[in-house]
Amino acid sequence: MEFRLPKLLPQPTLVAVDDLLSMTDGISLQRIDEAAAVGRPTNVTVTHAEREFDALAEEQLASWPAEAEAATRWARLSASRVGSAADAADFVMAEQQTKLAHAREARDHALDTLAPFVRRPPHDNARYWAGWAVLGIGDTVGVWGAAISMGEIPELAFGQALATGFAAVTAGLVGGEVRTLAQAKSRRRDPDKLTDAERRYRRLFAGVEHEVPVLKIASGVAVLVTALVAGGVFALRALTEGTMAGLVFSGLAAATMLASFISSYIHADEVADLLAHYEQQHARAIKDYRQASRAKALQVRGASTAEVDSIEHEYGRRAQAAAAKVEACKQRMLRRNPQVVGHGEVAQAIAARSGLRAEKGAAA
Repeated sequence: MEFRLPKLLPQPTLVAVDDLLSMTDGISLQRIDEAAAVGRPTNVTVTHAEREFDALAEEQLASWPAEAEAATRWARLSASRVGSAADAADFVMAEQQTKLAHAREARDHALDTLAPFVRRPPHDNARYWAGWAVLGIGDTVGVWGAAISMGEIPELAFGQALATGFAAVTAGLVGGEVRTLAQAKSRRRDPDKLTDAERRYRRLFAGVEHEVPVLKIASGVAVLVTALVAGGVFALRALTEGTMAGLVFSGLAAATMLASFISSYIHADEVADLLAHYEQQHARAIKDYRQASRAKALQVRGASTAEVDSIEHEYGRRAQAAAAKVEACKQRMLRRNPQVVGHGEVAQAIAARSGLRAEKGAAA
């Protein structure tokens, strides 16, 4: 549904109230006798003219809210049209806010508890992934050139070379597992001696005995991959360029795998990976919360509600101003007719008051 701002409202006029000024000057109370006292006669409480002005003031207090109701009708309708969708968006946003709070608590707790156990150098991710790509591409180029020299179609040779190059650097990832197990062994603690915060990450302090056989198998596979890649490169280069070239390029292929092993060993840090995971969860929760808060229905309802509040506030102030002006006109009328009501109230409080005066007294 397209949201459009309402048309500019016509500026309300005060012609009727302004006319009261000229009307007031023409009002003349019927004289029965000349007032002899300056004060208001005590036997006169409220004149009919005063009651008329009080009624006009009450009319202003009622008519301006009615004008506000008409002026805000389209904004209210716009808000009501998206009411259900906005309520649903509010629910989703509340859910996302809860998830964000949990993600922030988990991240902060993990950081406060596990930060002393981080061993990865700062900003090492860029170095690691760039090095991994360079090593893989370097090995790929060596195999690709040898395959082309053997007469292979370049496109087919490139696919095989790419797989071979990254097989070598992938085998080097075993170095990360070696470092992970070494760090886990150094972190091992008696479960009964863990703090309340550390018990939340009990696995990091449990030791690694059951993973050692798996690491031995992975290491054996990595050595086998290295031997096969180096042997394949040696065979390709030896056939096309001689034994010496085969030895050189096979050695470079093996060196690529070993360099990948060292790079993975330096980069590996289970604790740092866990903290990065919590940080990613927190960032994702922020993104989801922002997306939920930008729901179209919420924007339409918010804008319409703000428009209604602004118009009602404006018209409410105008109603008070109009009522005050009517009150001023009443006082002007009394001032211009001192021969009947005197020049002011007597020292004693007058028992009866108009509705507008009583309302003002209650407010005070």
